[in-house]
Amino acid sequence: MLAWGIALFCLVVASAGGLHALQYARVAQAAGKDLARLESRRIVSAPVQPSKAQADVQRRWDALAAERAFNWYPVFRALEQTTSADIELLEFVPDKPGRRIVLRGEARTSDALISYLGAMAAQGSFDEVYLAHQKRIQRAGMSLISFEVRAVIAVRASK
Repeated sequence: MLAWGIALFCLVVASAGGLHALQYARVAQAAGKDLARLESRRIVSAPVQPSKAQADVQRRWDALAAERAFNWYPVFRALEQTTSADIELLEFVPDKPGRRIVLRGEARTSDALISYLGAMAAQGSFDEVYLAHQKRIQRAGMSLISFEVRAVIAVRASK
């Protein structure tokens, strides 16, 4: 009789375990369907845009990298080779991203200014050299020509 009781007990425990396993399988199947449904409705978020401060810091780093990578030697060498006693350069304004320069200065005569423009144009470091502005001025009793020259820095100058 004890054997029949143990067998009946084992049968009840096995049946309860089987029902529990069947119920667990149904829950898992329902969870799988819910997961598939949610994944199909999932919205792909846009990449996170950097904050204004982060963008500003990145812009500064990019500007510093561009400054370090730019080869100024050919530009300055070309300007030194075009020096003249009749020309005084007062301002040098570079635009590295645009590969342009603006030179402001004074010349004693218009012939000296024309000669200076020709010497700059003959340099291999500059393209599209032109006189953007000129004006006759009086300084210390002398008549001078104030000028602005613009040029494109040749691509071959940065190599």
